[in-house]
Amino acid sequence: MTKQSFATALMTMVGAAVFAVSLPAAPAHAEEPGALTKAWDSTRQGTEKAWDKTKSGTSEAWDKTKTGTSEAWDKTKTGTDKTWDKTKSGSAKVWDKTKSGTSEAWDKTKTGTTSAAHDVGNWGERTGQKIGNTGSAVGHDIHNGFTDDDKK
Repeated sequence: MTKQSFATALMTMVGAAVFAVSLPAAPAHAEEPGALTKAWDSTRQGTEKAWDKTKSGTSEAWDKTKTGTSEAWDKTKTGTDKTWDKTKSGSAKVWDKTKSGTSEAWDKTKTGTTSAAHDVGNWGERTGQKIGNTGSAVGHDIHNGFTDDDKK
C-alpha cells in the first residue's frame, strides 16, 4: 500500500465523517431512516470498499514484490555461480602457466649456471694460453727493439 493510496483513503473517511456530522438531526419518530443514517451507511460502505481495494492492492503488490525478489535472487545466484566457476577456471589456468613458466625459468637458470661454471673452469686454461703466447710475442718485440733484426 503506497502512502498516496493510504492518504486518499484516510481523507475520504474524514470528509465523509465531517459531512455526516454537518447534517441536521433526524426526527425522533421517523419511519424511514434519516439523512444522517443514510449518510453514515453510505460512508461505511464506501470505506469498506476502499479498505477492500487497499487490502487487495497491498496483497497484489506484496505478491509481485515476493515474485520479483525471488526472480532477482535466482538471477543473482546463477550469475554468482557462473562468475565463481570462471574465476576458479581462470585461476587454475594462471597457476598452471605460472608453474610451467617457473619450471622453464629454473631450467634456464640451472643450464646457465652450469655453463658459467664450466666456462669459469676453462678460463684458467684459456687465460694461461693467451698469457703464454703474449709473453713470447712481447719478448720478441723487445728483442726487435734492441736489434735491427726484423726476424720474427
